[in-house]
Amino acid sequence: MGDGRGLDVGEHIVLQDLEEPAALWELGRPGALSRQAVADVCGPGLVSLEARGFIEVRCFESWPEPWDRGRPVTGDELLAESRRVERWSDNPAGTHLAAQITEAGVPYL
Repeated sequence: MGDGRGLDVGEHIVLQDLEEPAALWELGRPGALSRQAVADVCGPGLVSLEARGFIEVRCFESWPEPWDRGRPVTGDELLAESRRVERWSDNPAGTHLAAQITEAGVPYL
């Protein structure tokens, strides 16, 4: 199921909340049945959007922080992290992952 612009449901949900940088726990549907459901839908969307160059994902010691203080997270690391339910929880242990839309992704907002 897509949105008519070549995005799947998970990609659409991630992008709709990215008018400004956001931690993963700020993304997804507030009324979702569980954070596991959010991770199951949004995780693959997050990875796909990053691979297509529509978003950038970074790791931060705390959130919010200036974007340039984060370490880029890509590829296999992003794939593994996006599957962790605690990354999508509003009480993540340790570091925070955050996403920001790129110029290539702006037309999909």
